[in-house]
Amino acid sequence: MKKILRAAVLIVFLFQIGYMSYHIPQIILTSSDFPKEIKLSAIVAGLCLGILYFLKDYKSPFD
Repeated sequence: MKKILRAAVLIVFLFQIGYMSYHIPQIILTSSDFPKEIKLSAIVAGLCLGILYFLKDYKSPFD
């Protein structure tokens, strides 16, 4: 179950990064303000990154 959740969160994270990487250069070239969709996408990507950090398997190198 943990692997499926990790894969789902990773897919959402990658889609959000892909969405932002497509739109951010267009925003920079037109020098307009960041729309709310880009800000929301960045927040969702950050939350996904935090969830992935907590779901990772920690193994101590001293064991």
